[in-house]
Amino acid sequence: MLNLKTINLTGWILAAGFLVSACSGDKVLPEGKRISVLDPIAAVKPDVANSSAHISIPASVTNRNWLQEGYNAQHIQSNFAVGSSFQKQWDSSFGKGGSKREFLISKPLIADGRIYTLDAAGLLSAFNLQNGEVLWDIKLRSDNDNVDDTALKGAGIALDNGTIYATTGYGVVYAVSAKKGEILWQKSLQTPLRIAPMVANGNVYIQSVDNKFYALKAASGEEQWKYDISLENTTLVGGAPAAYAPQLDMVVTGFSNGEIQAFNATLGSPLWSDVLISNRQAYSSTFLDTIKSAPVIDGQTVYAIGNSNIVTAIDLRTGMRKWEREIGSISTPLLVGSTLYIVTNANDLVAVNKENGDILWATPIRPEKKSADTIIFSPLMLGGRLVVTLSDGTLQLYMPQTGKLLSTIDVGEELNAAPIVADGYIVFVTTDADLIAYK
Repeated sequence: MLNLKTINLTGWILAAGFLVSACSGDKVLPEGKRISVLDPIAAVKPDVANSSAHISIPASVTNRNWLQEGYNAQHIQSNFAVGSSFQKQWDSSFGKGGSKREFLISKPLIADGRIYTLDAAGLLSAFNLQNGEVLWDIKLRSDNDNVDDTALKGAGIALDNGTIYATTGYGVVYAVSAKKGEILWQKSLQTPLRIAPMVANGNVYIQSVDNKFYALKAASGEEQWKYDISLENTTLVGGAPAAYAPQLDMVVTGFSNGEIQAFNATLGSPLWSDVLISNRQAYSSTFLDTIKSAPVIDGQTVYAIGNSNIVTAIDLRTGMRKWEREIGSISTPLLVGSTLYIVTNANDLVAVNKENGDILWATPIRPEKKSADTIIFSPLMLGGRLVVTLSDGTLQLYMPQTGKLLSTIDVGEELNAAPIVADGYIVFVTTDADLIAYK
């Protein structure tokens, strides 16, 4: 067990030091503001002078559950309520972490006072949220004895109506009772899976590594429909689940070739498609066109961003773009209120007006611990502050209205993803497959 640690979340104390130097009377100094050539500058420029006038932060809310990767089937989060200070409650291992041979990419979920995890070796577990006690675990094994060398056994999980749906690198989808850990059904899709499932409208939506998109009946695993697009030979590990639009009964997903596709969620009929590839990257043979960030659906608009430097808002009914900007990312944007917050491929934190695409502010993210391997995860909002999590174990907190860096916190562990939040708990996952819960 790690030592208890208390971190203050709201009492940010900003200190500034001023150097005053004297100079001789006969020395003439140039007028104007001195700018250090070493100061980091964001790659994109704001479109407005006063960002605070364009950004309003909704009141914080306390959520009880975190049911899918990205919070829910629309991937819209909230300004989550947290206390003014929080203390470490417990830590617990949930299995095997990431390594050169195996990848830990599944995100934990929280429901009804329990945390659910899937490790790199396919171990599915349930923990008590209050004390970290293991309630049950089950190894999701393949019937094929030749899959031991599979580099990614546990791909991701989603939870709906008391059932956990898990995808695995050897192509099997499982439905498991969240209460007892018993397998309800399993279905082999005969192709590796690298992305967490998404559950909505009585279906489980799944994408395979070779760009096949499936809808399975949640109650039985029966295939409802399937769609194929062209295979991308080279892509990034993992990906992001589809998003569901309940008003229109539509599902939207991005593929590794840069294409985003909308379907009738019940019938599987394609409705429209777009390609998120900037003109500057369209003819590049060295740039990966993959879409690794999840679509974000707000009403009848979907917000999507690709690795090839395009972020756009698309009318779900027509498939027409409302606006676009040349910004690329492999992290899912955070939509809170009327603002999209994006961690870009240039390591900038950018605020974008969701209505017209105006860039409201842009701030470079600079890790305090210098490492070429540091990963910057998708932001989230806690208690009215933007929290950006870095894999080196640090959290950077920003003012969401201006992008001003307020404070940096060191959790003391290498982290595998941004934290999730429920019932006042903030839960971190380390690269060694440890859960760390604060409250």
